[in-house]
Amino acid sequence: MIILRLILLITLAASAGSGQQTIANPSQVEPIPDSCPMAHRPAMPFIPSPPFREEAAKLAPPIFLLGTDKLFTSISDPMVWEWRPHQPGHEQEVQPLTAKIFWFRVGYDYRTEPQPDLKVTGQRLDGPAPPLMTLGNATNAILGETGSMLTGVYVPAPGCWEITGDYKGDKLSFVVWVGSHKPGQ
Repeated sequence: MIILRLILLITLAASAGSGQQTIANPSQVEPIPDSCPMAHRPAMPFIPSPPFREEAAKLAPPIFLLGTDKLFTSISDPMVWEWRPHQPGHEQEVQPLTAKIFWFRVGYDYRTEPQPDLKVTGQRLDGPAPPLMTLGNATNAILGETGSMLTGVYVPAPGCWEITGDYKGDKLSFVVWVGSHKPGQ
């Protein structure tokens, strides 16, 4: 089964449909400071247990998995998202999303838990900012016999952000640079 290829395809399609702007070329945003400890591909890749193992081994840069069997996500290296402000008067709205994040857990069953007990939070590491906003409760994305947990987030200010997923006490955090798009790029 081509589970992770489907996950990658769904991630890319959802990103395009959600307004997520993962920047392939970080030069499209302001310079990323060395002080922002962004998530990067580890020297020893994380390979999950079945049913994800076979397809995880086929992932090629820039996509990689980060976490453990208890909670993992797919990451693009470099982990740079594009930030766009909300229109005046719409600052408390989650839409448009900054990103959709797919979270995985070996043994997660979307049939018995269609609304997973996943909480996603975020904090800016390089200055003050309002809290990360999420699009309601987590939902699921069904992929053949397996599923993933899906959350939509809006990052309220550009900068260096730590995003944390907490699924029933199992936590995973990663750092992303959220940069303002340079005009004309």
